[in-house]
Amino acid sequence: MIEACTAAREAGDWRAACAAGRIDVAFDLAEVAREHGRSRAGRIEADLGVLAPDLLRWHLPRVLGGRTGVATHQQILLSTTDERFGDDAVALVLETPKTVDGSQRLRLTVSPVQAEETIRPDLPPAYWSAAHVDGLAVAYGGSPARLPGFEVDGALRPVGSYATAVDPYDPASRAEVFDRLIAAGEVREAWAVAGVDLDPEIHHFDRGAADAERGHLVPLGLDAELARLHARYGADRVMIGSGWQLTAEVYRQRDGTVAASFVGYDRQHFTRPRFAPVVHERPADLDLMRHGLLDPAELHPLVRRALFPTTPPPPAAGPAATSGLRVSVPVRCGSGWHTLLHGDGRLDPVSHTPEEVAAEELLRALGGRSAGCFATVQAWRGGTGRLPRSLRQLRRDVLLRIQHGGAAALAALLDAGLDPRMTDGRGGTLLHHLRAVEDVALLRRLCDAGVPIGARDRRGRTALHVAVGDGGTPELVRALLAAGADPHAPDGDDLTARDLAEGKAGMYDDDGDDVRPVSEIRDVLAEWTGR
Repeated sequence: MIEACTAAREAGDWRAACAAGRIDVAFDLAEVAREHGRSRAGRIEADLGVLAPDLLRWHLPRVLGGRTGVATHQQILLSTTDERFGDDAVALVLETPKTVDGSQRLRLTVSPVQAEETIRPDLPPAYWSAAHVDGLAVAYGGSPARLPGFEVDGALRPVGSYATAVDPYDPASRAEVFDRLIAAGEVREAWAVAGVDLDPEIHHFDRGAADAERGHLVPLGLDAELARLHARYGADRVMIGSGWQLTAEVYRQRDGTVAASFVGYDRQHFTRPRFAPVVHERPADLDLMRHGLLDPAELHPLVRRALFPTTPPPPAAGPAATSGLRVSVPVRCGSGWHTLLHGDGRLDPVSHTPEEVAAEELLRALGGRSAGCFATVQAWRGGTGRLPRSLRQLRRDVLLRIQHGGAAALAALLDAGLDPRMTDGRGGTLLHHLRAVEDVALLRRLCDAGVPIGARDRRGRTALHVAVGDGGTPELVRALLAAGADPHAPDGDDLTARDLAEGKAGMYDDDGDDVRPVSEIRDVLAEWTGR
């Protein structure tokens, strides 16, 4: 994705860059010019010209909690303008996915900046613009000369060697003193070093205080970002959010200094602007490198250029989407060790003769229980047994590639020899994961390879249940039905796909963006169940 986005961006083709970054462009610049004026359309086109979709993805908030998906239901404003937004201003707005484990496609719109009841985080350009990415060093609490926790030459600085006092000629020293004070439990003093007067009182809610004590809230950039948002929106008070909750309020005092206080629930707080999370969270890239989990060469190329300009890129690797699929797996079988080989479209018990494989299939057909190599193959294809670590890792890697790479990734994996009958550890087949894929043509390929259209996961759900209930498209639902999916089949909760569609449609307001696909899915199911 990075390579394709970079090539398109450097060629001046922002549409191709968005396509490579799996971003759906939901507007027409000509229409924007007609509706909002050529000047505004020109500014938006200029922002599109510097947009690096891959850099944007690199910095988007994630669900976490064991998952890697982009945080759902987010609307993030993107603009490089230094001017004050008027009441009728419009800008690029990025919409994140609706489901945690579904498609990671993003949606880019042109929307009013001042939207009623919608306060969108305004992502600073350093996190998404190729023309502004050099500002990351400052955003991370350092300078082009040195980053906090690192030496001037980019080498890791031991914690014991962190600065003990702020050096006005070394901005990174401020962040290091902040970390020292947080480690010592001196939270208010640490925030003072960062230039923020922290009110120690906790008003009804202690989530923000807990985050501050653990060093999860980093106020080093709040002063500059508060000034930027004031210039852009006239905002005097800006909120810090943690997930769906607002935990602190930041404001400028009469003497020009910045102050912050923890807050409880108050509806008026939700009408105020809020900082983009990256502004007040610990920089993930720096922490990963400090803990030895990431090498500077592995950073996004634009991030590497901004933070470690002398670090060379990593050596060229093989095709990322197909490497590592051929796996040899030792398995305890009977009194000895046998080998399973994954590749060429199957998980093969190569230590057994065709006659032994046929006898095992007969045993299983008569209700017998598999063991050894055959039990592992059954676990790989949906059984309840435990897989060897190498196969668990392969399964996780494959599912992540499909979720984040979509149709191109799945097709490349199948071409390279992925067993199409693998399951996800919860009984779900690759058909259950087609909601993360945009190309319904792959459905027929999976069915032809032997993946049963009516296979159920541990919750009794078929691929049709998942497509209807968890963010699949009307096209996918129609394709599943055409391939023989049963719309009357109940899941583990005794709900059919039609039941799910009816219940889901009632969850949305008539003016919501999700109404059209949900209504279409309901209509498709109504047509098929009426046959």
